[in-house]
Amino acid sequence: METKTIVHTKSGAKTTIHPCGACLMSYITSEGREVIFVSKLAKLDGSKAVRGGIPLVFPQFGQPDKSMPQHGFLRTNIWGLDESSLYDTEAGAGGNFVLPLSKVVKSRGGAWDIGTTKYDCVATFTIRITADTLTTKLTIDNTGNVPFDFQILYHTYYKIAGGAALDKNVCYVKGLQGYDVHDKITGDQYEQGSDPISVDNLEVDRVYTPKAGVANISLECGTGDDERIALEASGKVDGKDVAIGCVVWNPYIAKSKATSDFGDEEYHDMICVEPGMIANVPTLEAGKKAEFTQTVTAL
Repeated sequence: METKTIVHTKSGAKTTIHPCGACLMSYITSEGREVIFVSKLAKLDGSKAVRGGIPLVFPQFGQPDKSMPQHGFLRTNIWGLDESSLYDTEAGAGGNFVLPLSKVVKSRGGAWDIGTTKYDCVATFTIRITADTLTTKLTIDNTGNVPFDFQILYHTYYKIAGGAALDKNVCYVKGLQGYDVHDKITGDQYEQGSDPISVDNLEVDRVYTPKAGVANISLECGTGDDERIALEASGKVDGKDVAIGCVVWNPYIAKSKATSDFGDEEYHDMICVEPGMIANVPTLEAGKKAEFTQTVTAL
């Protein structure tokens, strides 16, 4: 399958998007730094979601509805590029990918099953790059006559330079102090303290939920010696702010070996920091839209 590369001519920054899932597979800054991780074993033929990049999760995170595949259908279907949306100016470069529900042929099920669903929607993935910043916006337009509930998340894989994901001085996440934590590995629940989050030689799979009154998320993530990113994310449903939670994930040894499209040692090279609207999300009414924006700045 042919990927699309968008180049910001003024700065030299560029991004590459795979049509399967509109998966953003690479963002290289003007200084030549790759921010995004993709597994060397990722399937790029459209047979499954790309292992790495920024998989788009909708209408469910995980598999709360067992009659529907995990993480929904956006990441496994072929999106179309809106050629008319492409631009390359001094201020930035970008474009839109679009997926109407009528083009979704994989990963349907439950209330979204082909032939029986009462729902309709159009997903638009908007990408903008500058010299050191990647901004993505996922918009879901409810184009049908029936409201629906949903979750939405960016399953972003970040590249950790030097294979240092297990070094807490190099790879970490700051900014989640005070969030409620659900550790999906141990089952523990607690409040996040002031210490940065790190991999610490074990599988990490934790969901961080903000306290009432906290909407947007603002994080700092270490991704290498003298390399960091700033991550900002916000969401709206029908123009109203929705609280953003976050998942931090690293598969560590056992899960890496058990995953066919992920190298046995690649857990050293990545961390997933995944903001999303995953708890207490308002119903998306007919004719309304949900917008989810993430801005990643290389520091």
